[in-house]
Amino acid sequence: MRYSLLGILGFAVMLVACTHTVSAPKDDESSEISSSSKKVSSSESKESKKGSSSSSGKLVKSSSSDKTETAKSSSSASDNGDCVGESGEPWDGTTAKDFACGAGTKLSPYIILTAEQLAHLSFVVNSSDKAYQGKYFKLGADIKLNKGDVIDDKGALVGDSTKLHKWTPIGNSSVVFDGNFDGDGHSVSGMFINTTSTHNGLFGNSSGTVQNLIVENSWVQGGGATAGIIGNLKGNGSLRNSVNRASVIGTGTVTGGVIGSYESAYDKKGLVENVENQGAVTGLKNVGGIIGTASSIKISGARNYAEVVGSITVGGIAASLGSNSELKNGSNFAKITGKEYTAGIVGFFGNSYCPASANYGIMQNVLNRGEVTGTNYIAGVVGQALCVTIMESANTDSIIGDKYLAGIIGHAKRSNVESIYNKGAVFGSTNVGGIIGYNEEGVTSSAYSTGKVDGDSLVGLMIGYNYNTTMADYYYLEQGDQEPFGLNNGGGVATPKAADEMKSDDFAELLGDEFTYDSDLNDGYPVLKWEME
Repeated sequence: MRYSLLGILGFAVMLVACTHTVSAPKDDESSEISSSSKKVSSSESKESKKGSSSSSGKLVKSSSSDKTETAKSSSSASDNGDCVGESGEPWDGTTAKDFACGAGTKLSPYIILTAEQLAHLSFVVNSSDKAYQGKYFKLGADIKLNKGDVIDDKGALVGDSTKLHKWTPIGNSSVVFDGNFDGDGHSVSGMFINTTSTHNGLFGNSSGTVQNLIVENSWVQGGGATAGIIGNLKGNGSLRNSVNRASVIGTGTVTGGVIGSYESAYDKKGLVENVENQGAVTGLKNVGGIIGTASSIKISGARNYAEVVGSITVGGIAASLGSNSELKNGSNFAKITGKEYTAGIVGFFGNSYCPASANYGIMQNVLNRGEVTGTNYIAGVVGQALCVTIMESANTDSIIGDKYLAGIIGHAKRSNVESIYNKGAVFGSTNVGGIIGYNEEGVTSSAYSTGKVDGDSLVGLMIGYNYNTTMADYYYLEQGDQEPFGLNNGGGVATPKAADEMKSDDFAELLGDEFTYDSDLNDGYPVLKWEME
């Protein structure tokens, strides 16, 4: 609670650090980012692990020569006359007639060295050329779609929109990319999209595999299903080991920093693994730092470092995750602003049809360290959770709203919630709690809260309104005569503790096996073990 090791044929590759639109990771919260080398570091200090997610890969810093060697190794064939194309030149707006070299197979992918060759990929996919369906493609160099700065360091558009080459996404509302695209640790920069149509990003629509890619210094503005890397992911489509640093502005109903939306198909399940957003994301409804909306998806290893702004259903990782969804190892480090259903991790999680004993998804190992502001159903982790499981999750920043708000979950119904903690202050009016604002008919255990909680009615240091819930091992920091529950209507008790009692090995053991104690971490309060991995 929501670093990226680029796995290419079993070898590590490197990522370029953010120079645009980044809400910079704090030294004690994330992987160290070097502004001088503009790369991400493989060495992680104990402090950095305090806020990092345990995932299959972490962002790593490589020397400036590493990425140069990667480009050289891919483009060296050109020096030998095997590949065609001069890498490093900005796009001239034309489309190449062929790729640099390669046969489109797994062992001999089509190599892309120039922006014109990347435009050729867009052309053959969007024209539904069957000769290129299901093929393998690989970047052999960094690609520049426009010369100079398209956005400034705050994410604002600075390029002259009348002179910028406009990018046509690979795939659209009626055509899907179904191949395999390996960025090989290279970047695509200078992308400019400004449209009212749907399915926008480097890829507009993909059911294939996209991996090891960086999109930076880019501006993406469009309608529904708009994002920096993939507008719409569908079926068995996947995105791995990739970073978005483009500014994303959605004028439609679904917007994401990395992926706009996921479209499930039959019994297929999408995969999003080891991804990161460092570009500012602004939209209307369903706005997420990593992904807008999805059901039947598996997300593992996701971080958001940039501000996310929307209205209804907004999240640092996802705006909305529906049935059969899984989110593990996710962290948010930026401010999240919305209205209803707004949270540091996921705005809405589950299914509005929420019968007894149903379980529509699982969330585990997630962390919010960004301020969250909104109106109703506002929280550090999930705005509203219906018939889901939430485990080993935490919030450390302020939550500000009106009704149904809390450090962890604004409103939880028939959900299993365990091994959680909140350190952030929570300010609202009604149904306000340190852990859960309104908790009904669920099972919840192993939780502590130390944050200040303030409101007008149904306000508790642990739960605002607790209804018919099975509870165990709930603890809170004593704060005068303030009660743990605004109203406890059946089920459970909470135990007060002094600060020195909570800052101890004994208290960590009392909370359970998922917690540990280190006096140097978390102001001395216990942390979840996965935070230290």
